[in-house]
Amino acid sequence: MNWRISANLGRRTHAGVKASGWLWQITRGDQIATVLIEISARAQSSDPLHLPDDTRRALETDGRTELLKILDWDEPPHVIRCGSTGCSIRRHSALQLDHHC
Repeated sequence: MNWRISANLGRRTHAGVKASGWLWQITRGDQIATVLIEISARAQSSDPLHLPDDTRRALETDGRTELLKILDWDEPPHVIRCGSTGCSIRRHSALQLDHHC
């Protein structure tokens, strides 16, 4: 059984990192997980036409395009980082999140 997107929990920052992004909640049966799609400050301030396709699409969709890629994983990552060189997965992280509107 694959994970399903249940909610976009809004904009977040990851403490100690010059980036921000969107926190998503996904579910599988009675399991609940959160995934942070993080966009570097440099990528956010860049011309979107000069960004890799995956980073540009993540910015355009609040990170949803990257989230869709991991819904069939047994254990979803805690953080997906997108920047000027593309998106990469960080499987384990002690998240300290601050809400940003």
